[in-house]
Amino acid sequence: MRLADVEAAQKEMERAARGETGGERLAQEAEPHYQRLMAEIRRRNEWWRELPPRKSAYAYLGRLAGEIGVPHAYREYVVVTALNDMYSYGKLQRLIDDPLVSDIQVYGDSATFYIRAGKRHESTEARMTNEELYAFVQRKLSGTHYRFDLSNPSCDAILPDGYRMHVVGGPAGWTVPDDEGRRLERDCLIVTIRKPLRNFTLEELCQLRVFDETILHFFGWMQRLARPFLIVGGTGSSKSTLMAALLGLIPPNRLSAIIEEMPELQPLCPWAARLYERPPNAEGRGAVRMAEQVVNTLRMQFDNVYVGEIRTARVAWEFLQAASTVTHQTGTTLHVRGMPDTAAAIRRLAALLSSHETRPGTAMIGDLITMGVKHVICMTSAPEHGGKRVVEIAEMLPYEPRERRIPYVVVAQWDPATDTWRFHGITEAMRDEARMWGCDISGLPVQQKPEVHSVYL
Repeated sequence: MRLADVEAAQKEMERAARGETGGERLAQEAEPHYQRLMAEIRRRNEWWRELPPRKSAYAYLGRLAGEIGVPHAYREYVVVTALNDMYSYGKLQRLIDDPLVSDIQVYGDSATFYIRAGKRHESTEARMTNEELYAFVQRKLSGTHYRFDLSNPSCDAILPDGYRMHVVGGPAGWTVPDDEGRRLERDCLIVTIRKPLRNFTLEELCQLRVFDETILHFFGWMQRLARPFLIVGGTGSSKSTLMAALLGLIPPNRLSAIIEEMPELQPLCPWAARLYERPPNAEGRGAVRMAEQVVNTLRMQFDNVYVGEIRTARVAWEFLQAASTVTHQTGTTLHVRGMPDTAAAIRRLAALLSSHETRPGTAMIGDLITMGVKHVICMTSAPEHGGKRVVEIAEMLPYEPRERRIPYVVVAQWDPATDTWRFHGITEAMRDEARMWGCDISGLPVQQKPEVHSVYL
C-alpha cells in the first residue's frame, strides 16, 4: 500500500473516531477555500449593491473560484455555499428557519444571540467577524432603498422578505475580558433581525394560554362594540401579535387605516390601508412622520384608525385627538416595561402628552386619555410559564377634573402563582352601551360594586 493511501486511511479512522459525517468533513475541509473566495469577492466589490440573478452569479463565482485556485473537489460546495450566503442568511439561516426564533442579534467579532420561545440563547455557529457582518448587511440591503455605510452608521430597514433589520455601526462596542479578567470594550458592528411571526387568531392565542376563555369572550364583545383600546407591555411581549388578532374581528364592511413607522403589523381584517413614515432624503427633505399620517386619516373617511406604536408626544397627541373623531374604533400599543399595570400605562401616556409642544393642561390630558381609550390591556413575557400573558385588563371611566384623577376599574387579572385569570366583570357603562346597540352580553358578569382605582394628574 502506498504511503499516501496509508495516510488517507489513518485520517479516515481519526474522523470516524470523532464521529464526523461526510458532510461535516467536507464543510471542514472546504472552509479555508470558502473564506478565500469570500475575501476575493469583498476585495473586488463588483456587485454588492445590485445582486444579479442567481444563475449569473453561479457562473461568475465558478470562474472566480477557478482564478483563485479552489480545488475541483471543493469548488461546487464552495460556490453553492457562497451563493446561499449571498441570497439567503448564510450562517444565520438555521435560526431564520426555526419558527420559534423571533429575534437574532449579532455582535461582530464577538457573539450571536437569539430569542427562542421567549428565552435568550447564544449561538457559536452563527458568529461573524465585523468584515463578514458588514458584507452581510450590504447583501441584505441590495436592491432596497435603504443604505448603510460608515458615514451614516445606522440603518432601520424592512427587508424584502418582511424581516426588520436594525444596524448600528458606531459608536458601538462589546465588552470582552482580557488576560487579567478586566472588561475591555471592543468596537463592533451590531445587527438585530426581528422576524415577523405568523398571524395568530384570538382562538389560537387562547389555546397558547395568552389569556383564557372568558377573556376571549370579552375581547369579542369589545370589538363588536368598537371600543377603543390601548395594549401595553415590554419589548417582545406580543403587543402587536394581539393587536393583529383583535383586528381580525373587525366587521368586513369597515375600512381601517394602519399607521406605522415600518410595515410590521400583520392585521387579519379584510380591508386595510397602510400609511408609513418616510425618512428624509440626502438633502434632509421629504420626510413624512407618523403624526402627519394620523392627521391625514382624518380627511380620508376611515371607519377605524390604528397606530402600530406610540413613541413620541406628537403621535400620542394626534392619535388621541383623532380618537374623538373616528366613526368607530381606534387602537394602538405603548411600550411599558416589566409586568405593567393600568396605572403605569396611564402615567406613561400622561407624561408623553404633557411634553407636547402645546403644553396641554391637566384637564386636557385627562379628557384626551379617557375619551380616546376605553380599555387598557397589559401584557408581559413570561418564559417561566412557557410564553406571553395578558396580565391585566381595565376599563377607563370619565376624567374627574375636580379631583384631577383618572379613574378605572380592573376587569381581569392574571395570577402568576397559579397561571390562571380572575375575571372580575365589566362595568355597568359597558353593559348599558351594549344594550343601546341591541347587543346581549349576558355571558359577561357585571361588577355591582366595582373597586375604582385612580391615577392623579
